[in-house]
Amino acid sequence: MEEKKFDILMLFQIIFTILVMLISIYSKVTENYNLLPLMLILLSITLLIMGLREYKRTQSLLWGIFILCTSLYILISAVEGIMIN
Repeated sequence: MEEKKFDILMLFQIIFTILVMLISIYSKVTENYNLLPLMLILLSITLLIMGLREYKRTQSLLWGIFILCTSLYILISAVEGIMIN
């Protein structure tokens, strides 16, 4: 039976996921949506880490590239939102 390893990418994914959840809950409760660009940047970093972990786990480019492209799209949208405001 293969033993699952706890690697540094998993730790970063958990940290960034918790940060995204905290910012989104704070924004929803206080109705202060000024932190949404930061949340989108953290979400794109989380997806980037997920894509790297998926590629590392399966050595398949299909899901890894798909998740990485989604991450880049969200990052570009967040940076554009920051620049417009």
